[in-house]
Amino acid sequence: MMPTAQLQVINATPVTTRQPQSNNVLTFPSHRVLLPVTLLADTEEESRSQLGALLHSPSGVYVTRTERSRSRTHVWFDIARDDMPFMLHTLITTLPEAIIGAVTHPAASKEGH
Repeated sequence: MMPTAQLQVINATPVTTRQPQSNNVLTFPSHRVLLPVTLLADTEEESRSQLGALLHSPSGVYVTRTERSRSRTHVWFDIARDDMPFMLHTLITTLPEAIIGAVTHPAASKEGH
């Protein structure tokens, strides 16, 4: 008579099967927009303070680029269209004196550079 073996499973995770991908699948770009914002400041210290407040606010996670030019700091936000109301509310609450620019599509911005 053969001895019986026992199988012990520890930390088992389910195995999922992947569906084969075909070459005729179209991918659509995400619905994201770029929002340029200009911060106005009289001094370098005030500019740093404004930028710090912005980056530490909930809208700071959307910042993709910053650029300093004379007495202005330019900030670009890359956000989902669905997040636009939240973003604008947070931005206006955090820095009401900021100048909000025109919303553009991310591809249009890359073509301009």
